[in-house]
Amino acid sequence: MQVKMSFTTKVMLILLVMMLSVTIAIASLLISQSTENLERQHLNSQIQNQRRYELLDELLIYPLVLWVESFSQFVDTNDMEGATDRLHDAWEYLNINLQVDDLWLFSPSGQVLYGERSELPAFALRQVKRSQEELRPLSRVYCELVCRRYVSVPVMGADQQTSVMVLSSNMQEVLAQSKQLTGAVNLAIVRRIPDMRSGTPTLQVISRLRPEYQVFFTTLLNHLPKLDSLDTLIQKGVTLELNERQLLVSLLPLEDAYSNGQFILYAQDITESVAANRAYRRQVVGSAIGLFALFSVLMYLFLNQYRRKLLALSEHLPLLAMHRYQDFLIQNQQIQKWQRSWFTDELDVLDEAANSVAKQLEEFDSQIALNTAQLEKMAMFDSLTGLPNRNMLTFQIEKQVAGSSRTPSMVALMFLDLDDFKKVNDSYGHDVGDKLLKAAAKRIAGPIRETDIAARFGGDEFVVLLSDVSEREQVEVVARKLLQEFASPIQIGDMQFYISVSIGIALTQHAEASAVELLRHADIAMYEAKAQQGAAFRIFDATMNLKVMRKVELESEARVALRENQFSLALQPQLELRTRRLMGFEALIRWHHPVKGHISPGEFIPLLENTSFMLELDYWVITHATRLLRELSANGHPYLKMAINLSSAQFMDPSLPEFLAKQIELNGIQPSQIELELTENVLVADMKRAKAIMKTIREMGCLLAIDDFGTGYSSLSYLKALPADFIKIDQSFVAGMLENPDDRSIVYSTLTMIRNMGLMAIAEGIENAAQYELLCHFDCHQGQGYLISMPVPEADIWDCLNECVKDQVWCKPLPIFKPEES
Repeated sequence: MQVKMSFTTKVMLILLVMMLSVTIAIASLLISQSTENLERQHLNSQIQNQRRYELLDELLIYPLVLWVESFSQFVDTNDMEGATDRLHDAWEYLNINLQVDDLWLFSPSGQVLYGERSELPAFALRQVKRSQEELRPLSRVYCELVCRRYVSVPVMGADQQTSVMVLSSNMQEVLAQSKQLTGAVNLAIVRRIPDMRSGTPTLQVISRLRPEYQVFFTTLLNHLPKLDSLDTLIQKGVTLELNERQLLVSLLPLEDAYSNGQFILYAQDITESVAANRAYRRQVVGSAIGLFALFSVLMYLFLNQYRRKLLALSEHLPLLAMHRYQDFLIQNQQIQKWQRSWFTDELDVLDEAANSVAKQLEEFDSQIALNTAQLEKMAMFDSLTGLPNRNMLTFQIEKQVAGSSRTPSMVALMFLDLDDFKKVNDSYGHDVGDKLLKAAAKRIAGPIRETDIAARFGGDEFVVLLSDVSEREQVEVVARKLLQEFASPIQIGDMQFYISVSIGIALTQHAEASAVELLRHADIAMYEAKAQQGAAFRIFDATMNLKVMRKVELESEARVALRENQFSLALQPQLELRTRRLMGFEALIRWHHPVKGHISPGEFIPLLENTSFMLELDYWVITHATRLLRELSANGHPYLKMAINLSSAQFMDPSLPEFLAKQIELNGIQPSQIELELTENVLVADMKRAKAIMKTIREMGCLLAIDDFGTGYSSLSYLKALPADFIKIDQSFVAGMLENPDDRSIVYSTLTMIRNMGLMAIAEGIENAAQYELLCHFDCHQGQGYLISMPVPEADIWDCLNECVKDQVWCKPLPIFKPEES
C-alpha cells in the first residue's frame, strides 16, 4: 500500500532532515572539540605535575650538593677527626634547613668515616662507588617504611683523593610542596603489587598519611577501574567520581622507579572543569534544538502557501483527465480568490497555464470527437473506393464464421484480382489507375446482395464476403455475374479499358476457421484462376494446398540440389538456316534428382519462379554456361555463342551487369559470345527501366534477344525502342504455319519487319523439313528445334560436336521429325 505524500511535504521533510543532519553534525563537532579540550587540559595538568616534581626535586638536591661542595672547601678531608667534628657541628643546620635525615661520609678507600654503615641501603653503597668513578653527584629514591632520597656527592681532597658524602632526606616535604603547587585533593606514594588471582596490577599506599587521607586513598584505589597495565594512569590519567567530586587520578613514576613499581599518585579535583564542560554541551545541544525548531517554523510558514497551492492544483488536475473541464475552471477560480498574493510566482504561472490548457483541451476534445468519427470511417473504409477496407473485412469474416456454427449455411469468400492492371497503371499513370479502381469497385458491388460485403483488400485486389450460402452453386452464380460485369470495357474519359478479373473462392462451415486462413485459401485459388490466363474463377480444394506445399518442398529440394550438383545444362544447337552453320547453343537447365529421377523444367521452374531461390539458380546458369563457353573456346570452338534465358527478377537485379562482367573476365571469353534472352512480359513490365538495363548490357558487348515474340504484349513501338539484336519467333506460330494461313502470314510479316529493322530472327520449334524449307524461303536467319537436334546433355556435347560439326557446319542429316511420347 502506497502512502500519498505531496511534493512540498517531501521537500520540507528533505530540508528538515538536511537541517537536522547539519545541526547534529555541528553540535557533535563542538561537543567533540570540548571533550578534546578537556582531555588536553588533563594531559597538560599531568605534564605540569611532572615538571613541578622535577623542579622540586632539583630544588631539594641542588642545595645539598652546593653545601657539600662548600663544606669540602673549608674542611680538610684528610683530617678525618676534624671533618667528623665539623659534620657533627653542621648536623643541626642540615636537619632544619635542608631537611637532611641522615648523613654518611666515605673515605677514598670506601670506609665509613661518619654515620652508621648498617643503616645505609645496599644500593647506596653501589651509588657511592659510581660517584667516585664518575666524579658527579647521583640521586635515587628508595622506599621501605618511608620514602627517602639518597644523594651521593663526591668530595675532592687536597691529595686528589675522592671521598663521598651521602645525604638522605624524607620525600614527605617534596609531596607537601607539590600538593601546594598542583592544588590536588591529595597525593601519596604508591607501589604496584601484582594481583595473583586476576593477573592485573593493583596499587598500595606506602607513604605515611593521616587517618583521613589513608581512608581517602584506600577508597580511591578501590574505585579505580580494572586495568591490564598502568600505562593509562601514567599517560592520560583516569577520571572518576568520588564523594560527588570529579577526580583526575594519575601516576608519576619516581625516576627509574617505574620498573620497581613506585609512583606518586595524584588525585586532582576537576569538578569545576567537568561541570563547565557539561554546561557547554548542554548549551550546544539546546542551541541546536532551538535553531532547528526556528528553522522548521520559518520553513513551514514559507513553504506552506506553496504546499496548499500545489495540493489544490494536484486535486483539480485529475478533472482534466476525466474531461470535466468546466468543473476544473470553477474550482480553480474559487481557490484563486483566497490564495491571491501581492507577488506572482511560478505556481501562479502554472495555475494560469492549467486554466489555459483546460480551455484548449475542451476545444480539442470537441475537435477530436469529430476527427474520431472520421478516423473510424477511414480505419474501416477505403478512402478511394468507399468500400470496407481490410480491417473491416477481417472483423466481418470472423463475425460471419463465428455465427455459421448456429446455422447450416456456409460462409463464402471471393478473392478478386484485376488482370493486367499494373500495365494500365504504369502506362497511363496513377490518376487513371485510381479512376479504374473506382469503376471496378462499383462493378464488383453490383451483383451482390445487401447482406453481402464487397471490400478492397489492397492495390488491385478486392474481396467479396457472401453470407448465408446454402449451396456451392450460389457462389458460382455470383462468380459468373462478376466475370460478366467485366466483359464490357470500362470507360475512363475518352478511353476504354478491357479489364478482366481472376477470382479465387474459399468456402467454410467451421466456426474454428480464421479470417487469415480463409483469405489464404481464396488467394491460392485466385492464383489458380490467374494461371488460366485470367477471366476465370476457381474454388479452393485440398489439391491446391498440396500444390503450394509441393512448391515449398520443391524449393527446399532445389536448394539441396544446387549444393549437391544435381543441376546440369542441356544445349540445343542454333543454326544459320541457309548455310547450316552452327552459331551456338541455347542453355536449358536440367534437374536429375537422385530419388525422383529426371524432373522436367516445366514442373519446377513455374513453381520456383517467384521464390528467392530462383535468382540464385539463374546466376548458377550464367556461371555454368560461361564456364562451358571457356571450355568450348579452348577446344577449337571460339565462334560459338551461348543463349541464356533471364527471369524477370534476374533481369531487374542491379548486380546483373557487374556479375556478367566478372564471369566474362574470369573465363576469358568475348562478351559477344553471350546472348541473353528476355520475354516480352519481362520487358513491358517497366519499359523505361528495361531499356536502361538493356542499354547497359549492350554497351558491355553482350547480345540481347526477345524471346517468344508474338505471344505477349507485342507492339512495334516497344520493339523499336528496345536495343535488341535477335527476335525469337515463338514455336506456336512455326508449328501452325504449314496448315494455318494466318500463322504463315504472321511469320512472314514478322520476318520482313525484323529484317527491315536491321535485326536478326531466330525461329523456335522447327520439327520437320517442310518448316525448315519454308523458313529458309522466308529468309529467316537462324533456327532451332527437334529437327536439328534434341537438347544435348553437357556431358555429351563433345561427342555431338565431333559427330555433327565439320568446319563449323552442321553436317548431320535433317530427317522429318516425329516427336515421341514422353
